[in-house]
Amino acid sequence: MKGFGLLEMLAALAVFAVGCTVLLVAFGQATRTLEQVRASDHLSLVARSLIDARRDQRWVPGDSQGSSDGVQWRLRVSSEPGSATLLPLLRIDLHVREGTRSLRLSTLAVQAKADLDAQP
Repeated sequence: MKGFGLLEMLAALAVFAVGCTVLLVAFGQATRTLEQVRASDHLSLVARSLIDARRDQRWVPGDSQGSSDGVQWRLRVSSEPGSATLLPLLRIDLHVREGTRSLRLSTLAVQAKADLDAQP
């Protein structure tokens, strides 16, 4: 007997169908993951742009908010108590939100000596 019988062909087709199903599920999950990464990257980029835009300015304690590229943001600058240095230590909290996604970033900053000397 040469070739494959009907039963062998059906078994091979079933194995092929299961393999294709697994691949489709894996590609769907990869697509969802890429979309989540893209949204997170967009929020991170907006947050970095907001911080970089204020890099050359003097940080003043207080709250500010706004929106940029469809992303709402809120920035809070507060004095950090108990700093052991002569320079003021500031806490910078940034919250960016786009739809249901949000990102919170916090960092510490020290005012440059030139900024302090320029104060009235």
